[in-house]
Amino acid sequence: MQAVASTPTAAASGRLPSPSSSAEPSHTALASSSTDLSQFLQPSFDASVYVSSLLSAVDSSLQPRNAAASIPTSPSGSHLHLPPATSSGRKQGISLSPISPTNPDTSSRKQEQAQEDIDLSLAISRLNLAIEELDRSISTQVTSHAPALLSRTSALSTMQSGVGATREGISALDAEVANLRRKIHDPFIRAQELQGRMKIYDSAGDLLSRTGKVVGLARRLEVQMEVLFSKKEAAGEKEGDGEDAVVGQVHGGDLSRAALLISELTSLLNSPPASPDEPALTQLKMVQDLLPAIESSKETVVNYMEDMIVRGLRDLSPLMLGSSLQTAFNLGTLPTLVQDLLNDLTEVVKERTAAAFNLDTLSRQLNSPVPTLDTPTNYSAYRRKGTADAGVAADQQRMIWGDVIWKRLELLLVVEMGAVCSKVYLLEKVLKLKTSDSGANFLEAALQVLGDKPSTTFWLTLSQSLQQQIALATEKSAWLAQLLSSGTSAAGEGYTRLLRIVQEFFGKIGVYTDIQYSAAHQSAETVILVKSLGGLEKTYLDRSTGRIAEVLPQATARRAGMGEEEAEGIVRLIANVLDATRFDPLLSRAAVERCTGLADQFAGRVDSTVAKDAAGRSYNASLVRFSYTLAEGFRSVAAEQDLTQVSTAASSVGSGSSYVSTRLLTSSNLLTSTIRFSIIAPFRTQTETAISTALAKMHAQLSVHSTPKSNPEKGRISIDSSSGTSSYATETCDLLWSLRDWTLPLYPPSIAIHLAQSLARTTLESFLLHTAILALPQGGGEADRAKLRLATDMTEVEFALTQLVGDTPSPSASTANGKSWVEEKEGKTLIGAPVDAKKVSGALKAFRQILFQSLEEMEKDGEKVGRGELPRLILVLHLVARAGAVDSVLAKIGAVKGKGAGAKTEVVSWILQEVSSNGGKEELLLEHIQQNLPNDLDASISQPIQHLLKPSSS
Repeated sequence: MQAVASTPTAAASGRLPSPSSSAEPSHTALASSSTDLSQFLQPSFDASVYVSSLLSAVDSSLQPRNAAASIPTSPSGSHLHLPPATSSGRKQGISLSPISPTNPDTSSRKQEQAQEDIDLSLAISRLNLAIEELDRSISTQVTSHAPALLSRTSALSTMQSGVGATREGISALDAEVANLRRKIHDPFIRAQELQGRMKIYDSAGDLLSRTGKVVGLARRLEVQMEVLFSKKEAAGEKEGDGEDAVVGQVHGGDLSRAALLISELTSLLNSPPASPDEPALTQLKMVQDLLPAIESSKETVVNYMEDMIVRGLRDLSPLMLGSSLQTAFNLGTLPTLVQDLLNDLTEVVKERTAAAFNLDTLSRQLNSPVPTLDTPTNYSAYRRKGTADAGVAADQQRMIWGDVIWKRLELLLVVEMGAVCSKVYLLEKVLKLKTSDSGANFLEAALQVLGDKPSTTFWLTLSQSLQQQIALATEKSAWLAQLLSSGTSAAGEGYTRLLRIVQEFFGKIGVYTDIQYSAAHQSAETVILVKSLGGLEKTYLDRSTGRIAEVLPQATARRAGMGEEEAEGIVRLIANVLDATRFDPLLSRAAVERCTGLADQFAGRVDSTVAKDAAGRSYNASLVRFSYTLAEGFRSVAAEQDLTQVSTAASSVGSGSSYVSTRLLTSSNLLTSTIRFSIIAPFRTQTETAISTALAKMHAQLSVHSTPKSNPEKGRISIDSSSGTSSYATETCDLLWSLRDWTLPLYPPSIAIHLAQSLARTTLESFLLHTAILALPQGGGEADRAKLRLATDMTEVEFALTQLVGDTPSPSASTANGKSWVEEKEGKTLIGAPVDAKKVSGALKAFRQILFQSLEEMEKDGEKVGRGELPRLILVLHLVARAGAVDSVLAKIGAVKGKGAGAKTEVVSWILQEVSSNGGKEELLLEHIQQNLPNDLDASISQPIQHLLKPSSS
């Protein structure tokens, strides 16, 4: 306080400095600009607040830039802010400068001076308070921060000792690193330098070694080339050397060894260097001097090798061809060489084929235009003068052209293509047999480039060339198309002659190839070639089977006249076609496929053209006659084909008669089944239904149930006034007579025989079953009259049946085929087959005898009953009917649901169906009857039934 007051002049000479200027001179300007004596003169001046603001300013200056905005704290820890120095009653500042003498008011000046002195004293006193407060704050700060400062000082001293130890360790580590560098790094650098030198030495050694090999091989090649052209005595050569073929003075073995040396030299010269810095061998002067000799030797070897290949293929010499291929393999050019050879051979095939069908060249050679087809001439042209001479000249021209073309084709296939084929197969055979010392097969090595075998390529090329050239030539000339397919009158047969030339080609090459072309087997190669002529084959077959294709569709048309004669004509046409194509198996197969295909189409149209009404039976019968004759003709032709195959079994090129006969029989069976299901089966069903309907009336006319009790006269037996028979028997006989006289004669005899027997058997079985289950009166005159009437009806039916089957001859070998037209398979029936007049008479005679026997007589002959002409089932049903229990027995076994004529018809149909399904055995039905017999039967009738129900000893 005194220090401040002792210097009033200095304090009064200007503004008082801020107390913070002594603590931080860097903020003098800030304090001088912001601190004024007016702050100490404010009424709200607080020394502690002022000191807190000063300390906050100092703290903010010591903190980082980003903490400059922190709020200052007071020594007590509370935030203090200096209020703005505003005063309402005081002036904003006190000036200590001398008062201007110009002021005229001295009293006022003195008052102001006194007031300023008071203010100055007040400010100084407050300043002293602030200083004291600041001192206390500093003391407080020092006291509060002394422990932290002391602990930090202690930590620094402790850290100083650790830093010293660390520095010592780093120094020791630097020494060790220097020691290791001296022991490891420097030797490593040295080793790298030595390794680089070693690589250089190795590269130089490798280059020197390869150069030495090249020089050594070049000298050996030079010696080998001298040996290659040296003359050798033939007597001194070893016969065991398989590849020692000679071309002039060059031997195959020497040539292949020279090729092996050239291959090794080429491999060494073309091998890449071990490192990019290493120079290639061809850059060395020593090697460059050897290159001309090596190239010359290689050219010489290749020339001799190609010459040897040409000679080997020309002379068909496997030895020479094998030596040349071995040379090519040693040179590493075998796949390329084989591909070039095959390309040359296939090009020859294409050129020769194109030349053979070049009509323009042939026209220039013959000095004649290409012939044309004959044009139909009208009457005026025929009467014109010179027409006959022009026709003769045209025929002569066609004959000349035809002879030349056939000679060209024979030359092309037999001579030229035979020669090319022999070369191709020889090449493939040698390639297949040759192997290298390492075991590599030459053919497998060549196939890596070729893809297909040489023989396959040849056949494909020949087939494609023939197909293409024939198509082009026939498109230009219609006459040539006719010549090669159907043939012409002036130049002979067409496609068949071409096939004979092809077969001659097959026969020639079969000596040195493994192909086969016979009826038993055709190689794939031959099939490919023959199928390439498919266009000509189709045209030939169209012409050969044209008449067949024209007649067969007409057979299904509803018009008269289509019968056996037309069918026989078609069979003759088919036989002629098959005879003409018998020499070639593939053509024979194609011909039979065409013919049987037309027949199958006819069979497919039969069902849609069959007449469904009774008026169309004659048309149906004619269709049956036509189909039967056609099918049997197919069987005859098939038998002839089999005989031909047996007679020509030793020939190398036969026909495919086995396939032909099988195909003909298949078509014949198709016709048979079609006619059976479409015509004959419906006719049988209709006829059997009509007969069954007529026989079913028996129960209404003869049965005891048909006599009403109220009016017995109305239920009397219905008798035909003309014949004395029942109306049902008359109706049945009329149906049988109609079959015999009108219907069956329309069918072929073999079919009519079996059809008559089938219908007769069905009629006889139905008649016997109906009579067996007929409920006759039990006694009196009514029973006798019914039995007599039934016997009369039996006589009429017997006569009609015997006439139906008696007029037809018994089945023989010639008529055995007709059975398959009537029945799909032979089934077992109640009566058994065949049915003839003797069997009909015997069965009906036996039933008449039993009909008039009494029960005592039947009981007396019980052991013999059933061993005659009648089945046991008929006898048992008749006895059960006599007992009046037939309806109840049949109802129990589920055969019928009621009584009457309709029920009886169902009984008969059901029994026949059961017997047929059980293979003709009646034991199952007899067993059912035995199980359902009434218990109250009279002993006189049950005993014969039991005798019949016993299994027969036979």
